[in-house]
Amino acid sequence: MKYAILSWLMVLSLNKSKYLSIVLLLTVVVYTACKQPQKEEKAEMYEASELSATMRVMVDFSKAAKQSIAKGQSIDSIPSVIWDMATAHGTRDEHLESDFQSLTKPYLEALKGIERGDSQSYYYYKSIDACKSCHSVYCGGPMAIINQLD
Repeated sequence: MKYAILSWLMVLSLNKSKYLSIVLLLTVVVYTACKQPQKEEKAEMYEASELSATMRVMVDFSKAAKQSIAKGQSIDSIPSVIWDMATAHGTRDEHLESDFQSLTKPYLEALKGIERGDSQSYYYYKSIDACKSCHSVYCGGPMAIINQLD
């Protein structure tokens, strides 16, 4: 603060043209110093892993299957991408782990039961149980969605 007062005292002692030059210079300096650089913000879009995208298809399939069962209709087909679930690349490479591989088998077996037409309701619920088992070990976040499919 005392530097500002001293600066103004010095300015007042100068002649008028120098005074205007200094005021203009100070204005430019203050404006430049106070101007905040504009940040170039880039939204980082989440790109789903192959496994995550497959699981979204699984949820859509399960919702439709649940509705079919409730109406007494049969489940006609299973999206082909679901059959490749065990080899779909995961966010953290969980598809490479033997535990993950062993947890996919009950789900795929349940789908085979649905596909055969054997008690589709029974195998549908077995598939949902398999989802719960896997998601109790890997990525529990979707559990609320899975519970809605039960």
